[in-house]
Amino acid sequence: MRTGRIEYWVIGACTAAALGLRFYQLARPGYLFGVTEYDDGVLFGNAVRLAGGVVPYRDFAMEQPPGSLLLLAPAALIAKVAGPAAGLALARVLTVLADGACVALLGLLLRHRGPLAVAIACGCYASYPDALVASHTFLLEPWLNLCCLCGAVLFFEGDGLTTRPRRLAWGGALFGFATAIKLWPLFPLAVAGLLLARRPRRLLIAGAGAAAGLAVPVLPFLAVAPGGLFTGAVTSQFVRSSEAHTLLPRLADIAGLPATLTARSAAVVLLASAALCALAYLAAIAIGHRGPADLDWYALLGFAAVLIMFCLPQGYYPHYGAFAGPFAALVLAGPAGLARPSVRATAAIGLAVAVAITFAGLSQFRRESGLIGDHPAAVADRLIPAGACVVTDDPSLTIAADRFDSGVPDCPAVVDSFGTLMTMTGGHTMRASPPVLRAVSAAWRDWFGRAAFVWLQPGSEGRIPWTPSLYRWFTGHFRLIGLASTERPARDVPRGGLYTAMPYDQQNDGHVAHQPVSSPRDRR
Repeated sequence: MRTGRIEYWVIGACTAAALGLRFYQLARPGYLFGVTEYDDGVLFGNAVRLAGGVVPYRDFAMEQPPGSLLLLAPAALIAKVAGPAAGLALARVLTVLADGACVALLGLLLRHRGPLAVAIACGCYASYPDALVASHTFLLEPWLNLCCLCGAVLFFEGDGLTTRPRRLAWGGALFGFATAIKLWPLFPLAVAGLLLARRPRRLLIAGAGAAAGLAVPVLPFLAVAPGGLFTGAVTSQFVRSSEAHTLLPRLADIAGLPATLTARSAAVVLLASAALCALAYLAAIAIGHRGPADLDWYALLGFAAVLIMFCLPQGYYPHYGAFAGPFAALVLAGPAGLARPSVRATAAIGLAVAVAITFAGLSQFRRESGLIGDHPAAVADRLIPAGACVVTDDPSLTIAADRFDSGVPDCPAVVDSFGTLMTMTGGHTMRASPPVLRAVSAAWRDWFGRAAFVWLQPGSEGRIPWTPSLYRWFTGHFRLIGLASTERPARDVPRGGLYTAMPYDQQNDGHVAHQPVSSPRDRR
């Protein structure tokens, strides 16, 4: 086997392992067609609404830039024919493929540095816990990583930045399109711009490409609904990011540490890991007799920028950390690429890396073996007629049950209940002033009033401002018929479950008890 081909064998093996872990996760019960997440229902529901001619930001609230709508367009069109559940299943498969492609792109970015650097970077991302969490359904992080890594592969030729204008323009366009999906890629794009600042002409070409990549998906929606787009995608996000929070748990999560570690143990491990990484870079520089190249600075500064970005927002979820995965992989592989160890040392280090990555992969496989998603479609089919108007605070439920689309012309178009709250309160959510919350409550009363069924998840008080008047009105006009949650709701908040509108002669303005007529088990 020629040495020049070893890197590609390593890339292929790591990519196959990554796809195996991700497809196995998707094959778990309820993970392909069931309910496993809130965000995927929102993102896919937005695209289905657009495919039906309903415009986001104008006709309903959308909390992210519009790039995801273009990614989901094929699956949303298929959903119009085969049903939303099949469309979302296709989007999930495509997300697995996108995240597997990220492993291959990391290898291509580092292939000039030898098989050891490729193995470390590809192997780390293949088994990175947060990347696996993000790739189990359609979430934005795998697609952000795909666009940013494609842009980086175009920006860099070997260790240095390319001098070819076409590569700079297309690389910038990919970073720009990634920003149209979510604003996070602005941080690595800024790092790349900093590295290009020494050559203003190259910086201008890359910047023009980024502007074009951002403008193409955004401008049509900006022209139709400028206020809604700016409020949903920008203003509400920064307002939400302004509260204090604890940093250690999210840093431990990004590092891939188990949640069972105590705070003190996690802090010790994080500090020790940072020190070892710094020592490895210093040793590699001394052995290789050269300092970090542009690619190393992109990895180090990009990782630092992403970590700082994740320290800012109030909210943080494990799939967010997937965006840090490629930078962490590049940082960990950097010393091996700088030092270029001897063949014997490479073999020894490579064996240790292979053992560590295999152990991480087996650990992930063991965790995935216990995954089970929720699949409410069978029961919902018996309770909700096809084409009925259903309002829900979690669109994943109606998408999995193929009840997302309605044939009722006046059925509300609301998709994202939390995003709607964010947009209507300017990001303040339940901290908004009482008049603002009353206005949101009044909107929900109008939407409920136009629905034949209401499907609520437990904890709806975090997404719907249940004022006493809204609660009284709801309990007087709807009764619980099934899919009831066993969780005890907060005071003056309806229990999670499926409700149907009562006939007019049975409504009494909120003075009835909303008890189920039967449970799903009784209906079998």
